[in-house]
Amino acid sequence: MKFRFAAFVTLAVLATFLGGGFLGVRASTGSDIGQNSPNDFLAEFTEAIDVIQKNHVDNVSADKLVYSAIKGMLRRLDPHSSFFDPKEFARLREEQHSKYYGLGIRVRTLTPRSDRGPVVIVEPPAIGSPAEKRGLRAGDVITKVGGESIENWTQEDTVNHLRGPRGTTVDITVERQGAGKPLQFRVERDEIPIITVPYAFQIKPGIGYVKVNNFAESTADELKEKLDGLDPGKLSGLILDLRDNPGGLLSQAIDIADLFVRKGLVIVSTNGRMPGSQRPYNAPSLEKIQLPLIVLINQRSASASEIVAGALQDHDRALIVGETSFGKGLVQSVYQMDNNTGMALTTARYYTPSGRLIQRDYQGSAFDYYNLPEAQAGADKPREIKKTDSGRQVLGGGGIAPDVKVTLRELNRFEARLNARDVFFEYARRLASGQVPAASNFRLPIKDNEVRAAILRDDPLTASKFEITDAILNDFKEFLRNHKIEFTDKDIEENIGFIKRRIKQEVFTSSFGLQEGFRVAVQGDSQVQKALELMPEAKTLMTTGRLTPVAQSSETKK
Repeated sequence: MKFRFAAFVTLAVLATFLGGGFLGVRASTGSDIGQNSPNDFLAEFTEAIDVIQKNHVDNVSADKLVYSAIKGMLRRLDPHSSFFDPKEFARLREEQHSKYYGLGIRVRTLTPRSDRGPVVIVEPPAIGSPAEKRGLRAGDVITKVGGESIENWTQEDTVNHLRGPRGTTVDITVERQGAGKPLQFRVERDEIPIITVPYAFQIKPGIGYVKVNNFAESTADELKEKLDGLDPGKLSGLILDLRDNPGGLLSQAIDIADLFVRKGLVIVSTNGRMPGSQRPYNAPSLEKIQLPLIVLINQRSASASEIVAGALQDHDRALIVGETSFGKGLVQSVYQMDNNTGMALTTARYYTPSGRLIQRDYQGSAFDYYNLPEAQAGADKPREIKKTDSGRQVLGGGGIAPDVKVTLRELNRFEARLNARDVFFEYARRLASGQVPAASNFRLPIKDNEVRAAILRDDPLTASKFEITDAILNDFKEFLRNHKIEFTDKDIEENIGFIKRRIKQEVFTSSFGLQEGFRVAVQGDSQVQKALELMPEAKTLMTTGRLTPVAQSSETKK
């Protein structure tokens, strides 16, 4: 048959070879494989595609068959080598380049109390985005895009219709609480930066907090800009939050670690078979941030996150707090291929400055590897022991183990049920629309420039204007009843702190943006609060290279 994916066919043939060949009556023995030429396998593979396309119960395209074969080959090599079809590869390039074209809004699907079914709700637009400039607000319910009803669309369908080429426009119809009729907006699409360092603020006087979501081309520059905004000269400590950060570009991990470690020190080393893959990466610059530093990690901190955490730990530059990281220490080189597809192929391994292998064992099922990180991180196996610059023992071969282990408090059943039903988000919309008389003394000044300026200078003005009163709590209970969410007075009483904080978080998110909502949320974050307690230990580590017995025993006390 005529087949226009020749390069892919060759790769797919190799996939069957490395994977043990096809199963069935024509399976070859080891001696047969040794006698066959690559052309023999190519002929057999193209014959198989021909048979499938002619006889399978469904009409299967050639590209689907070949793409699946390549993915199967790469899965047999290691968990992180992967193949990207054109759509997936375009998304990968967007993430690496930290930008896309669209409106600058996120949406979520919400099922309200009414019988209309799920609706698509706008979340807070990015500051300065086309959506914000045109007046779209958090809580707006999108009903039409381009004049077409979205009633039967999925959330992904909606997002795909909102995105588009720069300079093109899209018409959006929304329903807004308090508005008498649907509102219509025509928004011009523009370049939207993907923010990788979304939050930076003083979490308490003198202590800075910065959240890094992933490592893309702009991450180091974003972090430097956010740190400049915090004015490091006025800080006495810094928390760098790398939790849930899956990693990204090696160059950005090096640039971020370089902000803190002495010039010339190794940040990470790689070792592979390719020419140039066996090399150390050293801190290149002289200018450093001299602050006591705590790095937060968890089971979903991976790759570049682990490079940063491992380097700062090995050089005794930061106190690592949280949970053992994922253990992803395989280097992928990304290759652009024909037909706008791509392949990420593992070509080396990462090692921390002390020589620790970051990668954990992956000789098991893919499910266990991705879903049981602690069990696979070496908890039941001996781990290699290395030493930091000052001689402290650290573990390798299974992610980065924290200096102080702190497990995040899990939500109880009632808290999880409220979150799953999205009641806090919807109730905040009710407060913001002025429907709650008990909150009439607080008007959410969405367009109040004075209040916005107060927020930017960490003025407590806004926070002091809104507290969750007993009257608001009583209204919230009625709201739960109307939404047919069962609860007892004991449920409310035992979770009162969580409920108040979540309501306030959503109110602040809707009115003042994601950062202000997040600032409220971290007040209930047990790992962040523990980091604040441990800041004196971080100072001791920075000045002496050692930890006190109190810090070293925190894991057992926890």
